[in-house]
Order: sequence, then structure tokens, then C-alpha cells
Amino acid sequence: MATFRSYILRQAINTPPNVAMTNYFKTEGSKQRGRPKTSIVTTLRRDLKSHNNDHWPTRLHTIKDLDHLRDIAQNRSDWKHLTTVIYRSAQAETSVDVAADGH
Repeated sequence: MATFRSYILRQAINTPPNVAMTNYFKTEGSKQRGRPKTSIVTTLRRDLKSHNNDHWPTRLHTIKDLDHLRDIAQNRSDWKHLTTVIYRSAQAETSVDVAADGH
């Protein structure tokens, strides 16, 4: 799945997925009824929030943050390192949850 996300982030800014991500930040303040929609931005936010690292971004709240993430995605070795950090953080979090459940 991380490959798919980097593929989108490396595409030109005027492609539909990137236009949608940019527009997400322009309309974020508007309230919608019902369950919040899952988008690539919300998925990226969740992934970035799952790790705590000073070298890599941990938030995605503005277009500037999105541009920074796009820059990282352009460098495949940096992107691979970031996704590895996120994956390991998620694994550690899961193992802590399993240990707390006693299974």
C-alpha cells in the first residue's frame, strides 16, 4: 500500500488525486453530516501519526506539509526509510496491544 501512496505523491500536481488532496485542505473547515470520509489525506495522516521521529514529518495539516511529503516521496530511498519507520512503529504498537490483552 505504501507504494501506491508514493506513486500518487510522485505524480504531477495537476493529476486528479493530487488535485483532490490539495482541495482537501481548502475545504477542510466545512462540516459534513455523517461519518467522516476516508481519503488518501486521512490515511496518510493516520500513518504519520503512528510514529514519533524528529527526522520525518509526523503531521499532515497544511498544504505545506503535503508538499514536504511529496518531496520525500520523490526520493525513493527516503520514502522507503519513512515507510519502514511507520511500519515498525505500527508493529510495535500492535505487539503492545496484544501483550496488554494477554494473548
